[in-house]
Amino acid sequence: MKYHSAALRRSPLAIVFLLYAAPLLLVLLGALKTNDDITNHPTAVIFRYSLDAFRTVINADLATATLNSLRIAGGATLVCMALGTPLAYVLARLRFRWIGLMLAVLILLQMTPAATSVIPLFAILGALGILGTTFGVSVAIAAHTLPFAVLLMRPFFLSVPQEVDEAAQLDGAGEWRTFLSVCLPLARNGVSVVSVLVFIGAWGDLLYSVSFLNKNNLYPLTVLLTQQQTIYGNLYNNMMALAVIGSIPTIVLFVLIARRLSNGLALGVGK
Repeated sequence: MKYHSAALRRSPLAIVFLLYAAPLLLVLLGALKTNDDITNHPTAVIFRYSLDAFRTVINADLATATLNSLRIAGGATLVCMALGTPLAYVLARLRFRWIGLMLAVLILLQMTPAATSVIPLFAILGALGILGTTFGVSVAIAAHTLPFAVLLMRPFFLSVPQEVDEAAQLDGAGEWRTFLSVCLPLARNGVSVVSVLVFIGAWGDLLYSVSFLNKNNLYPLTVLLTQQQTIYGNLYNNMMALAVIGSIPTIVLFVLIARRLSNGLALGVGK
């Protein structure tokens, strides 16, 4: 009976795993096929395996595109978290009647489609002199992602008792010292998880990269993937090979934060 009840509890997890694993398996198998095999037999699991797609994309500036993706995603994460973390802390500690309006504005900004910000950001990045650079793309992504990061991090700082701030201030710590040395370590689990989510979102950016970059040696992996669509047809096996390679950093990040997720996002508050 115990065995059957344990199997029953785990069956929903197995179903969810299969729903996510099946498309990923098809992508991996597609990367090992020729383009003709994908077109004629897209779901076949028995075929003549080939690494030609991986060889092709590796020789097509893959290293440069991967480095550009890391620069863009890393820069966007640093800018977004450097601005969003203190803002989330301030919004968690402020107590006035307009706080609801401020949060509503953040929600509305988060709901705004990224495409509507391309033209204003194009002008702003041009005025700052960073248009056409990977850092400019990072700033654009960070600006669009900032409301999302603030809204997610604010509850973690709300979970830190107000008495912690008061105790730190009684010991002579100022506002910044209280934030950096006391509250931020207690909310580190939430901050780290939000950082990973921001990084993953920036890693998959295509819109801003296409809009603000105009040199092939600056394009990230997402643009390299779209370049497999030509006027002569789509190179599906190359696309899937790039998808497999591009998913590796996100998988590594999830593995790194899996323990914190399993232990609870608010574990740091309990300590």
